[in-house]
Amino acid sequence: MQLRKDGTMFIFLIIIFFLIILFYQHHYAINQSSIPIQYITTVTANDKFEILPDKHSSIWYRKHCFQIKESDKLAIENLVKYLNNARLSTNEICQEFVKKFDALFRLEEIYGALQISPIYLKKINKWLHNDETLIGQIKKQRIIKVYNRHTHEEMLYNYMRSQRPQSKNEQSADNYTLQMMEESKKNCDFCGNNYLSSTAEDSFGRLERSLSYTAANTFKYDRWHTLIVSRNHDTLHLTEDEIGDMFELAQTWFQKVYSIESMYTCPEMIWDAMPKSGASQVHTHLQVSLGMDIYYGNIERTRQGARHYAQINQGRNYFNDYLHIHHALDLTIPIGDAHIILHLTPVKDLEVMVLGEKLDKDFYKALHLIFRSFVDDLKEYSFSFGMYLPPM
Repeated sequence: MQLRKDGTMFIFLIIIFFLIILFYQHHYAINQSSIPIQYITTVTANDKFEILPDKHSSIWYRKHCFQIKESDKLAIENLVKYLNNARLSTNEICQEFVKKFDALFRLEEIYGALQISPIYLKKINKWLHNDETLIGQIKKQRIIKVYNRHTHEEMLYNYMRSQRPQSKNEQSADNYTLQMMEESKKNCDFCGNNYLSSTAEDSFGRLERSLSYTAANTFKYDRWHTLIVSRNHDTLHLTEDEIGDMFELAQTWFQKVYSIESMYTCPEMIWDAMPKSGASQVHTHLQVSLGMDIYYGNIERTRQGARHYAQINQGRNYFNDYLHIHHALDLTIPIGDAHIILHLTPVKDLEVMVLGEKLDKDFYKALHLIFRSFVDDLKEYSFSFGMYLPPM
């Protein structure tokens, strides 16, 4: 499924890559409140996450469940239509998809009307380049709402928001980023051997690998909180090996801390790239922490939501069903055993999810592909990354 970047407003996230918009017919409207939730009761409890492949491709779902041509692109604004067609199908696989979708999400289609004065309409006509179709749509705007019943994330999609007038920056992002990258190298605490005298160490000392090292955060936000610092200053041009090396060192640090205080079991990572994302240092670095008992905020909410989903669906694995729904809608990119997911309820624009059973080469390759897509294709030079691993 494809979605246009500026066409979405959220309570929480939006999806990336190349987004295609199709117009939707009014007679596909649906009253979601009239559809009962059908809980799934066919699978026994499974405490350990394991990705179970779906033997049917997204093309198969497109043809047999969504009733559209194989050559047609899936579009977010037609999601209600696809679900309606799948509900009418007698195919068991299509019905299973519907049950999973309804157990995970609530889907709504609503309309918002406007009254526009003749004077203001002239200004809107300039914004919309006198497009009569768009003028008609802005007077009665169609909004798609997707709500995750278990994590409480929600997406609000309105195509007309992609037509808003946008301000332009005087300085190009390319020039600004290049200038900042070069200037920040001059007195960087993390470059070369500067870190040996300009950074703190954890109580048990410093861990090092060929491409990265640890530096205890001078201003901690938890008892066990450190930095994983790449030996490459340039966050925007990391190799796959450099990314993997940082995550391998992070896992070593988690194990070291756990061996000292085994009551700390919840590993998390944060990666803010460039000052716009909140990074205090331009030089490539991860924030890693090991928490006690629970994860931070949104991560713990997802964890508890997954537990709740399993409890009311006879042990169904939330993440597997989540993956299968997005796979059917052509919103996944498999990279070996890792899966890139352009998910339905993003919290921030251009958010992408990576789901895997473990940190390995496939996972690092998926991350590298996403970063290159951001930098090379989307010209996005600032990003925030968050990840959590299973409890120790």
